[in-house]
Amino acid sequence: MSANLSERDLLALRRSYIFSDMDDGQFHEIMRHAAPVEIAGGQLLFGQGDPVAAFYWVGEGLIRLFRSSPQGDEKVIELIGPGRFFAEAALFMGGRFPVNAAAQVNSRLVAVDGASFKAWLAQDASRCFRLLAGMSARMHKLVNEIDSLTLMKGTDRLLQYLLDHSEPDDSGQTVVELEAPKQVIASRIGVKPETLSRLLHKLADLGYVEVKDNRIVIRDEDKLREAGLD
Repeated sequence: MSANLSERDLLALRRSYIFSDMDDGQFHEIMRHAAPVEIAGGQLLFGQGDPVAAFYWVGEGLIRLFRSSPQGDEKVIELIGPGRFFAEAALFMGGRFPVNAAAQVNSRLVAVDGASFKAWLAQDASRCFRLLAGMSARMHKLVNEIDSLTLMKGTDRLLQYLLDHSEPDDSGQTVVELEAPKQVIASRIGVKPETLSRLLHKLADLGYVEVKDNRIVIRDEDKLREAGLD
């Protein structure tokens, strides 16, 4: 097992959907090919079209997956926070990254060497089946999320984002700490930045939320769930 990974990270990785169906011996074998990666905020981890050398798990920080148009416009595909994997599917789908990945803030990752992982899987078909079990469960969850988002209007996606990312703080208030600048959040939920600002102001005027920079306090969760802002 990698001596460079913390016990906390190893425990979290052990419970992840990729490794949860594997036995302890198999997990330890994989972790021999894992290593910590530190990346500064704003730094590019990999570019679209680069060969897949590894897949990653986020221990701390936030990774932005995005694509850029020829005109330089950026579309945020996903924001990957602590406890989540990314690039694992790309390892088996042509071997090149379909998106760019950059650190939104200083981040600490765990990189699992792709060539070693594929060679390890090839040694025993049962390992592949265990991996497929975990990835299939994850895929079904993501497909359901995509179906929901596709049917939602932009306003509904904002409301769902706020509800999904809300949690109580030490004072008992229900809050959303925006994990990235508002223009990145807007791209993530598929609205223009000015539309996001307008909708947040409207929610605040209605008394449903209170906006304090990147912190949103939800004042009335029931009304927020029922809100229609169009």
